[in-house]
Amino acid sequence: MDEQIEKAIEKYVEGARIGAPGLMRDAFMAEATVRGSYGGKPVYWTLQEFCDLIATGGPAPDLETRVATVEVSGTAAMARLEAVNWRGTRYTDFFVLLQRDGEWRIASKVFFAHDRA
Repeated sequence: MDEQIEKAIEKYVEGARIGAPGLMRDAFMAEATVRGSYGGKPVYWTLQEFCDLIATGGPAPDLETRVATVEVSGTAAMARLEAVNWRGTRYTDFFVLLQRDGEWRIASKVFFAHDRA
């Protein structure tokens, strides 16, 4: 995996683990969006709304993650992250990343929240 892509995903994961929306925001492009399914219902959040949820929910110290796949084509990439025990929920995250000025950032996140364990 490209070291810079790994760095962006690590910022995202660490932001979730310690409940730090500022660190998580740093992994994303400013205009990024987050969409998915939570509790069986579709959700759509701006980056600000998503970071507000991270701040409200607090840290997920028991979070375990694994990058399952990464594909890169020039300055575009996609990655799938499997996350277990984000405050009791398992997630599959699909990230689209773009490289700008030599730095990779998440342009969008689409996720599925699996049933709680």
